Amino acid sequence: MKVRTLLVSLLLGATGGAFAQEVPAQAEREHRVDASIGASDLDGWLKRLTSAPNQVGSPHNKENADFIADRFREWGWSVKIEPVRVLVAYPTVQKLSLTDGDHYAADFKEPAIPGDADTARQDGVLPGMESYSPDGNVDAPLIYVNEGLQKDYDELARYGQSVKGKVVLVKSSGAGRWVKPRLAQEHGAVGVVIYSDPEADGYAKGDVYPTGAWRTPRTVQRGTLGIDSVLDEKGAKAIQAQRHTADLSIPVVTIGYGDAEHFLRALGGTAVPNRWQGGLPFAYHIGGDASVHLEVRSPWEWRTLYNVIATLRGSERPDEWVIRGVHHDAWVFGAWDPLAGTTAMLAEAKAIGELAKAGQRPKRTLVFASWDGEELGILGSKAWTDRHADELSRKAVFYLNNDTTGRGFLSAGGDPSLAVLVDGVASDLRDPETGATVQARRLAKRAVDAAEKGRDASGEIVPARLGTGSDYLAFAHRLGIPSLHVRYGYDRDGDEESVPVYHSLYDTYTHYQRFGDPGLAYVRLLAQTNARLVLRVADANVLPWRYTAFAASLDRDVERLAADAASAHKAALRHNALVESDAWRLAAVAYRKTAPPDRVDNRWEDVDLSALRDAVKELRLAAEAYDHAADAAGADVAPARIDIANRAIRDIGPAFLQASGLPQRPWYRHLLQAPGRKEGEDVAPLPGIGDAIDAKDWAQARAEVGLTVEATRRATADLRKATQALAH
Repeated sequence: MKVRTLLVSLLLGATGGAFAQEVPAQAEREHRVDASIGASDLDGWLKRLTSAPNQVGSPHNKENADFIADRFREWGWSVKIEPVRVLVAYPTVQKLSLTDGDHYAADFKEPAIPGDADTARQDGVLPGMESYSPDGNVDAPLIYVNEGLQKDYDELARYGQSVKGKVVLVKSSGAGRWVKPRLAQEHGAVGVVIYSDPEADGYAKGDVYPTGAWRTPRTVQRGTLGIDSVLDEKGAKAIQAQRHTADLSIPVVTIGYGDAEHFLRALGGTAVPNRWQGGLPFAYHIGGDASVHLEVRSPWEWRTLYNVIATLRGSERPDEWVIRGVHHDAWVFGAWDPLAGTTAMLAEAKAIGELAKAGQRPKRTLVFASWDGEELGILGSKAWTDRHADELSRKAVFYLNNDTTGRGFLSAGGDPSLAVLVDGVASDLRDPETGATVQARRLAKRAVDAAEKGRDASGEIVPARLGTGSDYLAFAHRLGIPSLHVRYGYDRDGDEESVPVYHSLYDTYTHYQRFGDPGLAYVRLLAQTNARLVLRVADANVLPWRYTAFAASLDRDVERLAADAASAHKAALRHNALVESDAWRLAAVAYRKTAPPDRVDNRWEDVDLSALRDAVKELRLAAEAYDHAADAAGADVAPARIDIANRAIRDIGPAFLQASGLPQRPWYRHLLQAPGRKEGEDVAPLPGIGDAIDAKDWAQARAEVGLTVEATRRATADLRKATQALAH
């Protein structure tokens, strides 16, 4: 009974907040948006967008850009297509074969699937590949190193093995694909083979396509190894001449687990540690005794990206921009990733355009962007934000991003100040599978997950800060614009479910309609969700940010940083004590013949966070006062005072920007968030401080603390200014 009472209270609590009672005009407008989103439109658009390969440089990718632009114009938006020239490396020669035994050679193509006509359309389909792989031609021993993370190399050394002069075979899981080759190169490898193990997204998860959704033995995960000089033509031309980037010079290929099985079976030597064993039905071995031939060659050519930028001018605040984006390029057909999200954006644009034609134009300007080049390294949106950085710093209010999406629970990551906005929208929408509100389902999921782990599930759902992986990158981390990344999907085993056929030929319209979102009910719901988010921001007199959750989140980040640093130091001390006492050797399993690990660097200096803690306390008090004032503000607040309040809270995001960038990665400028540098870490809170502590640069860490204290105080002053404006 107590559990039921708790759940009911959580669900009822979701309807509170600034949007609990919609004003009639807002409710009527949103109902008109809902009525405008038709199932036949969605189905037709998705089928058309996914009817041919959509990689950068493909004819259909440009056709899609033109189609999207034409639809926006038809619906009354002003449209520009902004081209960007970029250097692209798609391999035209890829070879991976055993040099002895049966001389098995990998096949980088994926066969057609019965019942899915799209998969038979092989014309223009890129093979399985890693774009920007360096050119190379090597014959060397093959060695298996699990996920290719630093802890795997450390464990390999205990087995007396090295990857120096060898080709490394690693799973695709554990960290981004751009991490693995660079780490392998640091350890002396001469080539890398990345494969998708069935334990991650193959038959270990469920039936494979076409019986089920999951990856077949011949499914290959394409990807990018990244290029840093996309906006620097001189630097890109140097890369083009060298045929590799400055930080990576060894060839890399990707294969499916059907091909990987042959290479893994060929490996002899020591059996792998237990945690290295994958999902294939035999014992894995480290190898080093079988050799392979690995060859990659690419043209390294210039291609054009096409960013489609559609604008609907605001009726009252035209120089304040609410920006909405999703990319349209894909590795092949791209139904899951990203064209279901693009379909939702088209539905939103049509519905909002119809409102504008009927005289209900939003107060702030809407900027809808269909980005290109995301799959090559988020190239299109980076280029656009770089070109328009000054204008964005003056005008951008909010950025909303989609990418992959499916069916299930609403996931919204981003700035913690946006929690109340998301809660309000989620409380007003119905989940197609259950009939409950989207918010009720979010809260129920959180309550069940917490109960299973013995944790508390009270309080609001606060968006987790964004890391890397999609087009929000420049908006959130470089420009400090409050940003959200929204999708629908299920969770499995506590982790966000990936697209089952991620970056493969089989990410098709047919697969998506069968397993992603049958009938596109959630694409429709995503469009409704996005339209409400952008319109509620665009039409709000006072921007609907609330900062108590923001301050509480920062408080938790400070304590997490302190706890993680202390824990890492204690772990280093324990590790070295075990080395010195010979405990590792005595505790080893004798037949595995592993050597004790080396000592680790346990140098330590205390970094005083007391000033930062004090600043966060002041921020929290100011946040509570502002949230109370914003919730209590009535229609009698003078427009001039509303302008003062809005300007003050718009200054909060930029208050946390470090103009020169973070010390070890200057492109990123946000003191509170950046993509994690540690393997497998999506987002690093307080990255300037954390990076310096990890590097044991204590002086820099203290300097970063000081900068963060100053930024927090600036944000506190902005909140107080906004509170004062609304309270009069």
